[in-house]
Amino acid sequence: MALLKIALDTNVFRNFDFINYLIKKKEHCQVNLPSVVHLELGSFFKSKGLSWETFENDLARINALVLPWEGIDDQAVVENAFANRGELAFRDHFRDFLIGSQCMKLNLDIVTNNKRHFQWCNGIIIMTPDECVEKREEK
Repeated sequence: MALLKIALDTNVFRNFDFINYLIKKKEHCQVNLPSVVHLELGSFFKSKGLSWETFENDLARINALVLPWEGIDDQAVVENAFANRGELAFRDHFRDFLIGSQCMKLNLDIVTNNKRHFQWCNGIIIMTPDECVEKREEK
């Protein structure tokens, strides 16, 4: 089986079936967390009174790799936001432009429940958790 390389949007972590699937298939999937997703998830864990260690242990269960902030091309984020300002307001979708730009630079497909927020991305696949499972099982 070929290695499936994906990046996860924050919203897919609500899908426990998908996260359990990633745990079971972790040797066949390279799970990447865009920098901003990592912070959003860390904040969620903190808001629930959970420790940073618990957070890191949960990420380790899916072998999640955190993408470095240095991998973000600031100019590309601004250019992508400007080019798509009629569809997605930057002030409301700042995180989506960060995620999409970082993933396009690294050629990582994105798994999200908000495919519309990433329609502007070129050269990568934007898919839901169910579509990701289907793609993985086809290989």
